[in-house]
Amino acid sequence: MLTDAQATDYVRRHDGVPAKTLSDGSALLEHRAFWAAMFDGAAAPELITELFDGAGDDTTALHEQIRSSAHWPVIPISDRFTRISWYGPNLEGGDDYVVLAPGRAVPIAARQGRGYGPGLSWPELTRIATTPRRLLLALPALGDADAPPEAVDQVTEALLTVGGDARPAAREVARQMLESPVCWVGDDDMLVCDGEFAVRTPGALPDADLRLVTQALA
Repeated sequence: MLTDAQATDYVRRHDGVPAKTLSDGSALLEHRAFWAAMFDGAAAPELITELFDGAGDDTTALHEQIRSSAHWPVIPISDRFTRISWYGPNLEGGDDYVVLAPGRAVPIAARQGRGYGPGLSWPELTRIATTPRRLLLALPALGDADAPPEAVDQVTEALLTVGGDARPAAREVARQMLESPVCWVGDDDMLVCDGEFAVRTPGALPDADLRLVTQALA
């Protein structure tokens, strides 16, 4: 979970939301509907349906359960990177991918809501995603034209740990999710992305935060 200072730094972007709204969402990982919802829209719909074998039917109920709890689930991916699902009025909501440093919580990618990104290069993802589940949790934040060919195999195997026994569908989902035109340039001091909607680029984040993010993910 986030420290009090990190939680406060994150929620300051949401008017009037107290830090105590954030809560541990790790239990969600045991629900197949969670994974089906996370990959909804990430690849062709028929592939997601085949991979999760109808679990998508339960995603609406899961979202309503989370929304009615009045808590925003935080799912740690590593000690420096986490996923936060936020909910607002009028069915607003989304998933933020957040880099953690002492006293700081810096969003670098988001799905739905105010979508932006990508936030991770392939080398960064492999450093923080040390298990198949962590790889999948971080995957929506990834965008890297230089991801190696074996990345498809790694993502396929990870998908099969949470989906059904549908290897061809899993492989095609992996291939579609890894397709990206964006490139990363820089070094260990500051890595930046040329994606149109990326925030890891000069002008979108302060240079100090670009360096902080790069070093936290190194």
